[in-house]
Amino acid sequence: MILKELDPFLGGPELLAARISADRMAYYLRRFYRRSDTIDVVNDLSVRSGHSTARADHLLLHAHGLLVVQREDLSGRVRIDDDGQWLQWRSGQAVSMGSPITRAYVQALLLKAFLDKRVRQKGFFDQLDLDVLVVVSDDCAIEWPPTGRLAEVCNREQVFERVTARVAQSRGTSTLAGPLNPSERRVLGRFLHLSHCPALHVAPL
Repeated sequence: MILKELDPFLGGPELLAARISADRMAYYLRRFYRRSDTIDVVNDLSVRSGHSTARADHLLLHAHGLLVVQREDLSGRVRIDDDGQWLQWRSGQAVSMGSPITRAYVQALLLKAFLDKRVRQKGFFDQLDLDVLVVVSDDCAIEWPPTGRLAEVCNREQVFERVTARVAQSRGTSTLAGPLNPSERRVLGRFLHLSHCPALHVAPL
């Protein structure tokens, strides 16, 4: 079920490409999960806790945990090194862009910290798997490290397959229903929706 759609687009032309990418990703998730009774989707989430803000391009809730899906709007060639750093080629030059996986995990941990402060049953979210998936454009060619493909990274057309694998990994061999039943997921999703702080896009002077 889709519990939150994208916010209305209020940005200028410089943000249009990112919005188109967000629309495409939201379309994929809607196609796969709008009638799902096992995965719920919260799009375009931003919640504040103290001086920190947790942002998730797309948050997937399932019985065993939370999966933060972050988009990297990249095209062309990207190399991922053994140390997790990403290099993108621009005008023939390799430009370091850090680790989107690490940035996604930081946002996931900020989101968990936000929820930990608000749940009555302390430690409840420690029972849940906290996972991330970094999604790049379909025309982005990824040069993987010598150790092989990373489970946390995929192209947009691979999202459903990769999400299915990540959720199965969270479930593992457990035959239990999981800490989050469907009604609890809906309550959590609606709470996050109510807590959402829409981003303010201001055109540069």
